[in-house]
Amino acid sequence: MTVRVVADRRRGGVLHVVGKPDPPRRGGRPGRFSPTRLWRGPSGPPRRTDDRRWETDLRGGQMAEQLSTAIESSIEKTNLILKDIEQAYGWPKSQRNQSYCALRTVLHLLRDRMPVQESVEFAQQLPLVLRGIYFDGWQPMDVPVKLNRDDFLFEVRQRFPYDVEGGTERVVQVVLDALSQRITPGQWQDVKDNMPKDLVQSFP
Repeated sequence: MTVRVVADRRRGGVLHVVGKPDPPRRGGRPGRFSPTRLWRGPSGPPRRTDDRRWETDLRGGQMAEQLSTAIESSIEKTNLILKDIEQAYGWPKSQRNQSYCALRTVLHLLRDRMPVQESVEFAQQLPLVLRGIYFDGWQPMDVPVKLNRDDFLFEVRQRFPYDVEGGTERVVQVVLDALSQRITPGQWQDVKDNMPKDLVQSFP
């Protein structure tokens, strides 16, 4: 479209549109290759040499992959502990609910019997998934809970609703044995030091 100034006696110099509008520009053919699109960054204009957005996306992908690997490894380690419990009783994998309930029950009672600092240090040696189970429902303001051996076994009976060979005391011994194989000797001794003396007799 052509625009020019034309003298007008009544208004002075004014803009007048002269001629026909320019024909509309045609867009690229559908599906045509666009070099600009090939080099565009995550969003916005084409990538510059100092554009760090690509590096951020790459780091995010690496972190996601590392997290996925850590979770898979943690699940494998947790399953090994559950298998140790099942092998001690001769339970098939179909009874995984029982071994899980036994592990969870004993872990929570150990947790509640220990002071906050000792409990946290002990949890750091547990697999990531099991650590989440360990802290589920934890009330750090209410610990340590005073429990003697009879109290401890009573709580196990209340939370573990299965009839198994050897009774409640056997459940505690099997779980403690499975845990002790994955905890450093020094940390395991710290756990024992925070347990009632009459209960420590059940510890490996």
